[in-house]
Amino acid sequence: MGGNISSTRVRPHTTPTRDAVSRAEILGVLGQLGQLSRSEIAKRLGLGPATVTAQVRRLMTDGYVRELPSDARIGAGRPRVPVELIADSAVVIGMSVTPTSVMVVSMHIDGSVVDSRSTPFDPATDPLGQFKTMVLEQQAALDHPERVVAIGISVSGAVDQALSTVRISATLNWRDFNLGAQLQELINRPVFVSNDLFALSTREVSFGLGRNKDDFLLLGLGYGVGLGIVNRRKVFCGAGGASTEFGHMSTDPNGPLCVCGNRGCLQVYAGLNEVLRAVPDAGGHLKLAELRQAADGGDPAVLAFLGDIGHRLGRSVGGVVNLLGIGTVIVSGQTTSLWPALNDGFRRGLDETVLKFLLPLDITVKAWTESEDAVGAAGLALHNAISLNVPLHARATALA
Repeated sequence: MGGNISSTRVRPHTTPTRDAVSRAEILGVLGQLGQLSRSEIAKRLGLGPATVTAQVRRLMTDGYVRELPSDARIGAGRPRVPVELIADSAVVIGMSVTPTSVMVVSMHIDGSVVDSRSTPFDPATDPLGQFKTMVLEQQAALDHPERVVAIGISVSGAVDQALSTVRISATLNWRDFNLGAQLQELINRPVFVSNDLFALSTREVSFGLGRNKDDFLLLGLGYGVGLGIVNRRKVFCGAGGASTEFGHMSTDPNGPLCVCGNRGCLQVYAGLNEVLRAVPDAGGHLKLAELRQAADGGDPAVLAFLGDIGHRLGRSVGGVVNLLGIGTVIVSGQTTSLWPALNDGFRRGLDETVLKFLLPLDITVKAWTESEDAVGAAGLALHNAISLNVPLHARATALA
């Protein structure tokens, strides 16, 4: 679907406030650890007691959290009054979009996945109609479909998250597609559309490996190449709501032409489709599992090819590390199945680039599952939904 897609607008989403972020973090820590008192939550998250008290009260009013009987204690001091998450009080639906399929998940607010399914998808043929059908089918499969409070959609590309508009997606061939507003009108639920790395980074802050890290980089390797930046527990977002476009960092001005109009972007070297098309002597028809088998089997040409890609990525990430001084890197995405062949080149690129006093870096490679990006989109939807000033019982018919 080349060219522009209709950009009819409804009310734009607002950026979640710091209070909303605090509420998301409280939900995350309760989902992870279970029953906690307000003071224990404050200590875990490094938030002020007054902030926690106010946000827990808001979460109780919204129906996400309940207070339990106090723990009787011997001696002086206040009794411990725990609160707990009501895990099934609300459901969010997350969708991750690829050029051939959409993974759809339903997630409770404790981060547990209720249901997941993969559906074939053609981004060039009535994508709104396809998305509407997927949402309604996923909702109908729930025991309490009325508890769906929001939908999150993650795509590879530049997204104006304030308007939930896909500005450009190289992998889907979309430009200026106001997906969120148009789908929201069709399904009567808040819809949040995000760059896939921004969604994953947001989820990591509250529910994933980033819970205990104030600053980290999330390198996403799949159909798109992206880098989420988290600083002081806030995911970086540029002007107009766009996230970082790491995949369109030009690494060779004489390199192949990228769909964005520049040459030598990381995308043309390390995007999954581009990698599979460029494998030496494969004729452009190799599948990911076949490439992994060749790498595991020690094919010299394949190992050299993947080593070069890892090296290019390592040097690029190293430049970001120097720029921001962030020494924790989480790697995720479909292409991580090739990480044993990418790793040496990646670390060599880092060693050649990163300032010595910033070494060693803390690098974690996450095991990737097919539903990972969709869960990230669901986490973002939850994160944003709790900032809506609408009581829980009314959200089933509310628009953002």
